[in-house]
Amino acid sequence: MKKNVAAKGHPILFSLMLGVLLTLLIAVASAVATILEYGDTGMMFAQGCAFFLMAVIVTVYMKKKDRSMRIFGFKWLDIRKEKVTLYYIPLLVIAAVQPIMGGFNLELSVSEIVLIFIFTMLVGYTEESIFRGIIRERLQSKGPIFYIVFSSIFFGVLHMANALNGSNLIHILLQVLNALLIGLILALLIETTHNIVPLIAFHFMFDALAQMTSTTIIDKEVLLVSILNILCLIYSGYLIVVLMRRRKLTKLLSDSLITPGN
Repeated sequence: MKKNVAAKGHPILFSLMLGVLLTLLIAVASAVATILEYGDTGMMFAQGCAFFLMAVIVTVYMKKKDRSMRIFGFKWLDIRKEKVTLYYIPLLVIAAVQPIMGGFNLELSVSEIVLIFIFTMLVGYTEESIFRGIIRERLQSKGPIFYIVFSSIFFGVLHMANALNGSNLIHILLQVLNALLIGLILALLIETTHNIVPLIAFHFMFDALAQMTSTTIIDKEVLLVSILNILCLIYSGYLIVVLMRRRKLTKLLSDSLITPGN
């Protein structure tokens, strides 16, 4: 008889390969844009095509596993019934920090704004579907703690390329830490709420607002990333406490059910 793990494949290797595939597609698109001497807009368009291709791949995969995609966290958020809606408020604060500190780039054209919106929607959907959807579903047998740690580190590592553009060591370290913390809070949130849709919305807003923030924010980048990291640390600490309390309550309920009655 084959082992259950073998029947399901190798979830860790599968997760790693999925992330590598996304990175490879983006790298190829970026190389093509560079060779053809495209500008920033052309580079975004090329990378957007890579994300679109990956979005199609992950959607087909998820639909094949579950047509409703509910096992990957895709479900409606009922604000009237779900108190967990309050968990998302800090995400709005984190997303708004960049434009609040730097202001909006008023030189962007309408076509550039439209491109930013389409690009960041593709990024948000694709990355969340991979890191908070597919990888989480594949790693269920490993438990939530393993998933949270693995996905946070993996998400951070794959975003280190952006951090390496930093001008000094402190800036690079802060950017790497920021990528890890963003991955951490999103992994904690999917384990807390089991709903991926608000996470996609946050990812889209965070990236879109960052793209539309004035370039003068570069002068305050160390301060900006430091503030974001502090907010993420506080938020992740809160979510960890929530999950620990929930696990403790679940254990208490489980113990009470198996305890013989009087």
